[in-house]
Amino acid sequence: MLNSMHESPAAKRARTLFDLVSIGLVVVGLTIIHYTNYHYNVDYHILLQFAYYLPVIYAAMRFGPAGGILSSFVITLLFIPLMTHFQETLTPAAKYTQWVEVGLINVIGWLTGFLTEEERKAKRKYQLALTVQKELVEKLKREGRERERLEGEIRQTERVTALGHMSAGLAHEIRNPLGIMKVSIQMLRQEKCDDEVVSEYCRVLLEECERLNRLVNEFLSFARPKELVRQRITLGKLVDEGVRLIQPALRQNHIELEQARCHVDLQEVEVDSDQMKQVILNILLNAIDAQGQGGVIYLEGVQRDGFLGFAVSDQGPGILSEAMPYIYDPFFTTKENGTGLGLSVVHRILDQHGGKITIGNRIEGGVCVEILLPYPRGDKGIVNRSPVPH
Repeated sequence: MLNSMHESPAAKRARTLFDLVSIGLVVVGLTIIHYTNYHYNVDYHILLQFAYYLPVIYAAMRFGPAGGILSSFVITLLFIPLMTHFQETLTPAAKYTQWVEVGLINVIGWLTGFLTEEERKAKRKYQLALTVQKELVEKLKREGRERERLEGEIRQTERVTALGHMSAGLAHEIRNPLGIMKVSIQMLRQEKCDDEVVSEYCRVLLEECERLNRLVNEFLSFARPKELVRQRITLGKLVDEGVRLIQPALRQNHIELEQARCHVDLQEVEVDSDQMKQVILNILLNAIDAQGQGGVIYLEGVQRDGFLGFAVSDQGPGILSEAMPYIYDPFFTTKENGTGLGLSVVHRILDQHGGKITIGNRIEGGVCVEILLPYPRGDKGIVNRSPVPH
């Protein structure tokens, strides 16, 4: 195809005008040569007559059947007077030859335009088929990625279920002797209250018992999730209640929490408030641990694809690429004193709510965690996302 499909409208108009002017100038030039050199012999004019094929063929290829037919018709009108002038000097064979040439110019104009149009139609069909093929390939890729994601979630659920049963058994086995140890230490502390060394040892032992007891409670919470008690609450109020719990840790680490308020905060979600507060607490504690001392943690509302929620971004070192596939696995942790249950519990709670969590490293450093919840039944939201402050 001669014309480019990627030209702008102005460029196409300019190119069309240039082609029309060029075709017109060639036709006019050939006609002027014919009429200003009529004193030459007939063979000279017959030879020049063949030159008319060039503008006719180009017009047909450029503008299709209309261009070929119109240009050949105009040439016929221009050439007939001169051809009539030579009729008396021509033999019958030469007369017929000239009329055949005129007919051929018109036939070639129409035929070239018709074939050009058919070629263009075939090319458009090919391009349409190619576009459809590309769309199908992209759709298959998206479905493949979605299938891999679902398979990963199924594997994650299976691991969580198996480890949950194991954790429940271990927690019960540990809890009974732990309780006995705690009571025994308390009694020993009361009996030896005058002995400062024994009292100090008892204090350390009780603190460790409390730490073990909290760990056991985490295992039980992970192994035996509570039944959801759903209630409607605005997302902003839910987040604010979770943020209040984290204020002491923020002050202790000299970290500023910057919140981007938007219309998402005014929309309602149907959730178990206590469990969602645990989600907010876990995510913000992880951000504080990653942040260290000082800096800013960003908290914003988000909306996307029928979900709404919030995103937490820190300025920490980020997550290693080799650790990323295992961050939701129970007992997997990169922290020195971590249990590896925080994100597993968050994943399970969101799964119960029909929500989802996405975690990724930010280009400018740190990690961005998105917590997304479905709209309450019957509600529809505007798919939008507020900008992340930097």
